[in-house]
Amino acid sequence: MYIEGKITDKPTHGLIVCIPKKPKPTRPEDYRPLTLLNSDIKLLTRIIANRLSPWLTTLLNPNQYCGIHGNTIFQAVTSVRDAITHAEQTRTPLCILSLDFREAFDNISYTYLFTLLQTYGFSSHFQRRIRNLYNNATSSVHINGHTSGPIPIRCSVRQGCPLSAQLFALCLNPLLCTLEDTLTGLRVGRRNSKTAVIACADDVTIFVTSQHDILKIQDAIDNYAAASGARINITKSMATAAGTWDTSINVLNIPYYTEMKILGIHLTNTVHQSAKNSWATVTGKIRTRARDTYNRELCLANRILYVHSFLLAQAWYTVQIFPKPGDCIRQINMTIVWFLWQGSIFRVPLSTLQQRKQQGSRGLINVAAKVVPDCSTACNCKNRKWERLLQSGYDDGTS
Repeated sequence: MYIEGKITDKPTHGLIVCIPKKPKPTRPEDYRPLTLLNSDIKLLTRIIANRLSPWLTTLLNPNQYCGIHGNTIFQAVTSVRDAITHAEQTRTPLCILSLDFREAFDNISYTYLFTLLQTYGFSSHFQRRIRNLYNNATSSVHINGHTSGPIPIRCSVRQGCPLSAQLFALCLNPLLCTLEDTLTGLRVGRRNSKTAVIACADDVTIFVTSQHDILKIQDAIDNYAAASGARINITKSMATAAGTWDTSINVLNIPYYTEMKILGIHLTNTVHQSAKNSWATVTGKIRTRARDTYNRELCLANRILYVHSFLLAQAWYTVQIFPKPGDCIRQINMTIVWFLWQGSIFRVPLSTLQQRKQQGSRGLINVAAKVVPDCSTACNCKNRKWERLLQSGYDDGTS
């Protein structure tokens, strides 16, 4: 299939399953459609994705943190965090604009995609492989135990395909380049280059520092929407004012919020409050997950495995963005003890469980010890101003 480029219609047929985005979905918008694809097609698209990956470093805007080797989601979030810190310390007017694209992957026009591939200079063989994947593609929807008949796919890059994130990043790239070239942007710390937009796949965050930039943003979005088929969801898009930004300024009719969630991290107009809210959310989720699994019949070894692999997962992500407050570590440890011993009398000290298995113990993660190197990795950036603001706001428990 890869060498000859011949793909029959049957392997390109997909099965769409709907995954709930929230605990109690009530509308179609509350579900995320994922396409289950033939294994041969997934292997083929993985080969194409691996071949395409090295070229994306030069093709994509460097502020796109999906698809570029070496760029990570942590860098995307820390860039937004540093922008908030810069505005807070320098009193710079800043509006953080988080755009939500309605059905972002599903509305990409094939005409736009294929024209873009030709414009970027991809070979005719490469373009033909992509066309063969999408030209006669069909999907069936599986819901409530029933499967529909085949539905022709006239647009979209399929979520569930190994190649879809890279193709979407290529489609979004003209918008990012336009915004980066036309907006004022920010120069944070000692960075020579400005930053006007941050993106991770379809999560786009724009730094608005001047009222004159609003019209430029509107024109860029309108041109991109007309070409690609994308649509902005105003009701889910958010704006947050930082520094001295005037909230009476209308930004694309997008409502202002005191807090927004970007790539899983809760951010406000100050870095201290952002850290406090993010860690409060983490500790709350850990308690909820422990409570939901509390009555399951698990032995001590399996409960420790659950703590390692699932219960603390969100904490390891957050600590690479914000240092942990000392009281959060205490709350997490108390939750772990309660979950392990099922609320009974404390049997074995936590410090004993945290010793190595070679010493006859259980090898339970020491939360306070693990977050120190993770936090140090997150702090390893040129801009340390946000760190001082945090330390002045709360004690991180390391002293």
